[in-house]
Amino acid sequence: MKTKNRIAVSVFITAFAFGLNITGVLPILGILNEKYQQYGTGMVQQLQTMPYLMLIVGSLLVGWLTTRISKKKIVITGLIVIGICGMLPFFLENFLILVMTRLLIGFGFGIVGPMNTAIITEFFPPEERASYMGLHVVGMGIGTMIGNLIGGILAGIGYRSFYLVYLIAFLAAAGIKIVLIETPPVMDETSSDMKLNKMVYVISLASFVHTLFINAYNTNIGIYILQNITDNPSVTGVVTAVNSAFALLVGMFFGKISGVLKEYTLAFSILAAAAGYGVILFVPGMAGVYVASALCGVSLSCFMAMTSYLISVSVEKEAVAKASGMFSIIGGIGGLVAPIVLGNVATYVLGGNHPVNQFTIAFVGMLMFGIVVTISGRKMKEKNQ
Repeated sequence: MKTKNRIAVSVFITAFAFGLNITGVLPILGILNEKYQQYGTGMVQQLQTMPYLMLIVGSLLVGWLTTRISKKKIVITGLIVIGICGMLPFFLENFLILVMTRLLIGFGFGIVGPMNTAIITEFFPPEERASYMGLHVVGMGIGTMIGNLIGGILAGIGYRSFYLVYLIAFLAAAGIKIVLIETPPVMDETSSDMKLNKMVYVISLASFVHTLFINAYNTNIGIYILQNITDNPSVTGVVTAVNSAFALLVGMFFGKISGVLKEYTLAFSILAAAAGYGVILFVPGMAGVYVASALCGVSLSCFMAMTSYLISVSVEKEAVAKASGMFSIIGGIGGLVAPIVLGNVATYVLGGNHPVNQFTIAFVGMLMFGIVVTISGRKMKEKNQ
């Protein structure tokens, strides 16, 4: 197999498994909310986002790790951690165990997450990277879609069976062992010498805001469906698979999308989510749910592909893993605090912490954020003319 093909396959496999980060416990979140209602809805929602805490730790260490061990070993280690922590609740039914494994799984995602951007940057010049960033998003979209569909089916058998979906991580580790090219650690610079610039922090701050508001969908859609439409967990699996399918389509055509939208690609990704939240607020029933899911999938996919590309061209090649780690850290904080921030704002501003109020907050937040980024894109276009 040619080098380019091997890297492409490894990027896809890694991204496929990383899609489990978006799946999380989403297909069974409504069931967990009912089962562990004594802990409160806010605490149960955090089961979906608490991996961000250790994801931050993993991302913080990833720059240093690249100076000690190969990227291939980092990816395989992270995938094994994901598999073990993901499956453990199947064998041990206990809320504390679930909380601990949801925390620790974040470390696996934290060290795996930045690797594709670093690997793509190592093997390809800037003009070829956009299509491979799109491939990363395609893999993540398919992984999330398959994870949600299979997870929903397994949850229909018994909610604990859902956790078996994390077998995917072990299969991915085996695939990476076979196809990814072994490269030596970064030896010419220490992690502390890998300088990050202003652009890295600006892009990372954008990730914080986007992750904060996009998590309103992830943490509420299952509960919204359970409370307002049906208590069948497989329906949530299908809905989130729609989300992933549209993310997949955007990833497949990201090179063309970014080529057409250029400076406005990032703004488009944000406004798509705002439109999705608007639809679910004003279109009742499953029609609104499906359209909102599709638009949020477009948003997440396009945003991640564009910001990953921007990170890859913002710093020197050796610093990309560290820059991607910083991006994951700051974005991860947004995901970590999302249920707390959105829940408190919903309670104190709109009078109650329930899905519709959180969707309302996310709609307003994404809309304002999108307008700001659109103005920035216009200024950038004028500057480049």
